[in-house]
Amino acid sequence: MQFRILGYESLSVAASAVALTGGVTGAKSFVGTVETGAIRMRGDGTDPTTSEGQLFDTGSVIVLSESDIDSAKFIRDTGTSGVLKGHFYNADADAFAAGHGNRK
Repeated sequence: MQFRILGYESLSVAASAVALTGGVTGAKSFVGTVETGAIRMRGDGTDPTTSEGQLFDTGSVIVLSESDIDSAKFIRDTGTSGVLKGHFYNADADAFAAGHGNRK
């Protein structure tokens, strides 16, 4: 399958939980990199806190499936805000998860 980029997002992750804006028609996955500060993520629709949620350090890759794009929420881990930058693709997350970092 040929992967196509369908959209891009740069998400600022600060002291309040945030979600990807999504809304990219046909997106089956999101693949992003954590930049500038560690963040925490919950994929069950519950807001993460600075002590609760999966920790992703700066440089970590996050791979989300189609169903997780809408339910994943992020918050910074410490006093330093993070940024999550990545692309939405037409390919399933499993195609990326095997060799491209973390999958949730």
